[in-house]
Amino acid sequence: MPSYASAPLKATCHCGVVTLEVPHRPREINECQCTICRRYGAAWAYYPPKEVKITVKDGSPTKAYVWGDKESEFHFCSVCGCDMYWKAIEDRPEMGVNTRMMDPDELHTVTRKIDYEVLTTCLKAGAEAHPQDKAQY
Repeated sequence: MPSYASAPLKATCHCGVVTLEVPHRPREINECQCTICRRYGAAWAYYPPKEVKITVKDGSPTKAYVWGDKESEFHFCSVCGCDMYWKAIEDRPEMGVNTRMMDPDELHTVTRKIDYEVLTTCLKAGAEAHPQDKAQY
């Protein structure tokens, strides 16, 4: 069984402008199947926002995309376009870090989860749903 008290891990975009540092390896990785995450190909690990150190070089801000219930922002490197993290617009106890930006050797023993229940989970504002959303409103 892997130790979760591992050393900090870094997630870096392709061009190196955006770097995230988390305090330890995640307990599991979620390959979310919602209409947006499956298109991004993201594999999320969740951490309290105060535990994630975000560094952006050269003052290049990330670009954010907001959709659906307008509860979360997905942040991308403004130079190479890599999907780095999502965070809640309002206070929430966790944020998602895209583990696809981490060294795969650091994560190969971490359990991956694919939860298909999200496919039928309704957004609060059904009018904001993606046309391919399978939830019944």
